[in-house]
Amino acid sequence: MILCAGEILVDRVQAPEGETDHIGGAPFNVAVYAARHGADVRFFGNVGGDSAGTFLKEQAKTFELDLQLTESADSPTTVALVTVDKTGERSFRFLRDNTADYQLDASEIDWEGVTTFHFGTLMLNTEKGRTFCKEAIAQAKRRNIRVSTDANFRDDLFASTQERDSTMLPFLFEADVLKLSVEELQALAKDSDIARAVSKLGYKGLLFITKGAEGSEVFLGGKRITCAPASPIEKIVDTTGAGDAFFGAVLALIDRGTSLDVESLKQVLTTANSAGAAATQTEGAL
Repeated sequence: MILCAGEILVDRVQAPEGETDHIGGAPFNVAVYAARHGADVRFFGNVGGDSAGTFLKEQAKTFELDLQLTESADSPTTVALVTVDKTGERSFRFLRDNTADYQLDASEIDWEGVTTFHFGTLMLNTEKGRTFCKEAIAQAKRRNIRVSTDANFRDDLFASTQERDSTMLPFLFEADVLKLSVEELQALAKDSDIARAVSKLGYKGLLFITKGAEGSEVFLGGKRITCAPASPIEKIVDTTGAGDAFFGAVLALIDRGTSLDVESLKQVLTTANSAGAAATQTEGAL
């Protein structure tokens, strides 16, 4: 079973014709997509005691997940204002002041049957969120549970890129399986060449790099294993959640016991690329 923990929030998509609310949050999206690829998935998260929190609880029940949702009555639910441009690319602005998404207690996690622990990174810009991650990762490692995460850089969460990198890197390096976009890799390593950037980064786990229209690559122990081209897309509607769809598929296959040889990992990339491409065909992450 895959346990995904972290933010569940409202994606408020802003368009000329008005606003539309969707359920979202990277680890929640990953949980849904992993379940769609056949994995047993538990989600651990927290919502506020407001109408947005009620909306999320109702929406979350419509997905095939083992839900472990708590509620902070005095905290508002996190809202992400999502703007999508004419190419389908999106930008985020978070309404997030003492909000519910990072009000998490690692002692409340149900670890029964868990083989992969995936944590969201939005919470890492708060002390409480970092404390939760440290405790949850430590608990997972004591149980010999695989740990995974996706960097998911959001520009408005830290005062500077230096603060972002120094805060997030130690947590990214705790993961046995890590996903980075090519832009995130290049920003962290300060090098545009992918192989050289991976070497500079120094991460030795299973590393998946997404490259948008150029497909994806996978590295293990700092060495490039294989790559796969992007799946064809007629027209991009909204790229929100495409990376989560990719990684949900990856985690479902890895958790199933997929071998880490070249051919198996190439098939993982091909399946994940197809999932990511499909996610761009509709508005919202799910």
